[in-house]
Amino acid sequence: MEIKHSRISTKGQLTIPKEFREILNIHAGDEVILLLQDNGIIIKPKISHIGMLRGLLRDEINIEKAKAFIDSEQKKWRI
Repeated sequence: MEIKHSRISTKGQLTIPKEFREILNIHAGDEVILLLQDNGIIIKPKISHIGMLRGLLRDEINIEKAKAFIDSEQKKWRI
Protein backbone atom coordinates (compact mmCIF):
# COMPACT_ATOMS: atom_id res chain seq x y z
CA MET A 1 0.00 0.00 0.00
CA GLU A 2 1.41 3.34 -1.03
CA ILE A 3 0.82 6.38 1.20
CA LYS A 4 0.85 10.01 0.08
CA HIS A 5 0.03 13.21 1.96
CA SER A 6 -2.20 16.03 0.77
CA ARG A 7 -3.78 19.14 2.30
CA ILE A 8 -7.34 20.40 2.30
CA SER A 9 -7.60 23.87 0.74
CA THR A 10 -9.54 26.75 2.31
CA LYS A 11 -12.36 25.82 -0.08
CA GLY A 12 -12.40 22.21 1.20
CA GLN A 13 -10.71 20.85 -1.91
CA LEU A 14 -8.28 17.94 -1.88
CA THR A 15 -5.61 17.22 -4.47
CA ILE A 16 -5.23 13.55 -5.34
CA PRO A 17 -1.53 12.82 -6.03
CA LYS A 18 -0.62 12.30 -9.68
CA GLU A 19 0.55 8.71 -9.12
CA PHE A 20 -2.85 7.77 -7.63
CA ARG A 21 -4.76 9.52 -10.44
CA GLU A 22 -2.74 7.60 -13.02
CA ILE A 23 -3.31 4.25 -11.29
CA LEU A 24 -7.06 4.89 -11.02
CA ASN A 25 -7.27 6.49 -14.47
CA ILE A 26 -8.83 9.67 -13.01
CA HIS A 27 -8.64 12.86 -15.07
CA ALA A 28 -9.63 16.51 -14.60
CA GLY A 29 -13.42 16.77 -14.60
CA ASP A 30 -13.99 13.10 -13.67
CA GLU A 31 -16.32 12.39 -10.77
CA VAL A 32 -15.34 10.31 -7.75
CA ILE A 33 -17.33 8.55 -5.06
CA LEU A 34 -16.61 9.33 -1.40
CA LEU A 35 -17.39 6.58 1.11
CA LEU A 36 -17.44 7.64 4.76
CA GLN A 37 -16.21 4.95 7.13
CA ASP A 38 -15.59 4.96 10.86
CA ASN A 39 -11.88 5.63 10.50
CA GLY A 40 -11.80 7.84 7.38
CA ILE A 41 -12.90 8.42 3.81
CA ILE A 42 -12.43 6.11 0.84
CA ILE A 43 -12.24 7.78 -2.58
CA LYS A 44 -13.10 5.72 -5.66
CA PRO A 45 -13.56 6.68 -9.29
CA LYS A 46 -17.20 6.96 -10.40
CA ILE A 47 -18.00 4.22 -12.87
CA SER A 48 -18.47 5.54 -16.39
CA HIS A 49 -18.48 2.12 -18.06
CA ILE A 50 -18.94 -1.45 -16.86
CA GLY A 51 -15.29 -2.40 -17.42
CA MET A 52 -14.26 -0.09 -14.58
CA LEU A 53 -16.15 -2.29 -12.09
CA ARG A 54 -13.67 -5.15 -12.27
CA GLY A 55 -12.16 -5.44 -8.79
CA LEU A 56 -13.30 -1.99 -7.70
CA LEU A 57 -15.59 -3.03 -4.85
CA ARG A 58 -13.85 -6.26 -3.91
CA ASP A 59 -13.65 -5.33 -0.22
CA GLU A 60 -17.19 -3.98 0.03
CA ILE A 61 -19.25 -6.78 -1.57
CA ASN A 62 -19.30 -10.55 -1.74
CA ILE A 63 -18.23 -11.35 -5.31
CA GLU A 64 -20.00 -14.72 -5.43
CA LYS A 65 -23.33 -13.23 -4.27
CA ALA A 66 -22.97 -10.38 -6.77
CA LYS A 67 -22.27 -12.81 -9.61
CA ALA A 68 -25.27 -14.95 -8.64
CA PHE A 69 -27.48 -11.85 -8.59
CA ILE A 70 -26.25 -10.68 -12.01
CA ASP A 71 -26.74 -14.17 -13.46
CA SER A 72 -30.31 -14.37 -12.13
CA GLU A 73 -31.13 -10.89 -13.51
CA GLN A 74 -29.70 -11.80 -16.92
CA LYS A 75 -31.89 -14.92 -17.05
CA LYS A 76 -34.99 -12.79 -16.41
CA TRP A 77 -34.26 -10.60 -19.42
CA ARG A 78 -33.48 -13.37 -21.91
CA ILE A 79 -36.07 -13.81 -24.64
